[in-house]
Amino acid sequence: MAKASKTSIDTALLQKVVTATDAGQLMYLSQAEGGAFVSHNPPLIEVNTGILDPNDNTKAAVRATQAAKDYLASQSQGGAQQSNSEAPKYAIITNAVLPAARKRGNVAGAGAPTKYPFADMEVGASFFSADSEHRNGNALKALGSTVSSQNRKYAEETGEFKTVTRAIRDENNKAKIGPDGKKETETVQLPVLKYNRKFTIRPVVGGQKYGEWTAPENGALIARTV
Repeated sequence: MAKASKTSIDTALLQKVVTATDAGQLMYLSQAEGGAFVSHNPPLIEVNTGILDPNDNTKAAVRATQAAKDYLASQSQGGAQQSNSEAPKYAIITNAVLPAARKRGNVAGAGAPTKYPFADMEVGASFFSADSEHRNGNALKALGSTVSSQNRKYAEETGEFKTVTRAIRDENNKAKIGPDGKKETETVQLPVLKYNRKFTIRPVVGGQKYGEWTAPENGALIARTV
């Protein structure tokens, strides 16, 4: 789905996408319907062009990011925006070390850039978000898409492509299983990106030390690594 020119956000349609995402249901949008959501910074939806509407192949499967929920929440509060003079909610940490990566699982979520201090972070800086701050009780899942959006924001295409083999998804966004009982896969070409800034998110446990910093409670530590 190509990016559309900047335009107003259809909050009613966006709410439908959020509702479908929360319910674990697929929703399909055309380029005209979803372009403004994709071009918003950060993106309000993620598009899977590998899953098309079986009744209309001009529409692709989409799901809402955490940024969409943040956007709708800000609209319900009168669209109030955090001013430049307002102190950021999240303090930047300079003496923390990210815990080792888990072997499995990439996460998704997103957030408003005015709420999190990504723009002010130098390499090695980080900030903490507690599980208790999030409705689902999981900062890792709630902010994963925020981190992905910020990485894309500062990335640029190199002009090169890489070959990736991935699972084929059905209309419910579940991996298709072949007659042999194994997941069906497809090989696609994806652009290679150069990350001018890179952020990483990891779960942390309350009371444990990470470098010189001790996590005040369970949550997630987000650090700038590039």
